[in-house]
Amino acid sequence: MGKRMLGEIELNRIYQRDCIEGMRMILDGSVDLAIVDPPYGINFRSNHRKSSILKTTGGIANDGVDNAGFLAEVITELSRILKPDAHIYWFTRWDKVPEQQPLLERFFTVKNSLIWAKNNWSMGDLFGAYAGQYENILFAQKGRRLLNEVDGKTRHPDILHFNRVSSGKLRHSHEKPEELVEFLIRKSSDAGDVVVSPFCGSGTDCVAAAKTGRNFISFELDADHITTANKRLDSIQLPIN
Repeated sequence: MGKRMLGEIELNRIYQRDCIEGMRMILDGSVDLAIVDPPYGINFRSNHRKSSILKTTGGIANDGVDNAGFLAEVITELSRILKPDAHIYWFTRWDKVPEQQPLLERFFTVKNSLIWAKNNWSMGDLFGAYAGQYENILFAQKGRRLLNEVDGKTRHPDILHFNRVSSGKLRHSHEKPEELVEFLIRKSSDAGDVVVSPFCGSGTDCVAAAKTGRNFISFELDADHITTANKRLDSIQLPIN
C-alpha cells in the first residue's frame, strides 16, 4: 500500500518534531478531530523516579509552570487545521482548567468539562489532601458537529469510567487507556477521518485511531517514545480507507 498524503504530511506516521512546527505543515481545515494530551504545566516529577524505568518520571518537555504561551500556540494551530465542524478533546487537571479553558475559548466553544474517573487514585500528598481519582477532559468544538452513536447510545454522561493503565503496564507516566481514547474518537469522527495527536507519547491516540479505522497524524520529540509507539502500531492493522 502506498503512502497517503495530506498536503506535505504523510498520514499514519509519527513525526519526530515539535508539534507547532509540524502542524504548520498541515493544510488549513483538513483535520476532522484533535485528541490533545499536552504537558499540563505542572513541572511534573515523579516521587518514584529513582525506581521507575519510565523516562517521563524525570520530567516532560514543555511542562514548565509558565507553559501557557506554548499551549496558546498549539491551540492556534489546531484551530487553523481543524475542519469548520470538528471536535477537540483536551486532557488536563482540575487546577489547570481555569488557565487552559480560556485559551481554548479564543477559538472554540467549550461544551463540557468531562470527568475521566480512573477507578483508582494517584499518590500525591498522602496525608494532607484527598486522593486524586480523576482528570478533566475539556470537550470543545469548532462550529457544530453532532456526537455519534456509540454502542447503541447517542447520549452519554459527562463522567467517563475507564480504568487507568496499571503501573506494571505503563509505557509513559501519563499514558491514557486505549479504551477511553477509542470511545472519544468514535463519538466525534467517522471511519476514514483524520485525527491529529500533537503529543504522541507512547502512541495511545495513534493506536486508538488505527483500531477504529481512522487515519492519524502525530508528533513527538523523544525518539524512544516514537519507537515504543511504532512497536504498538506494528501489532495492529492500520486503516486502509
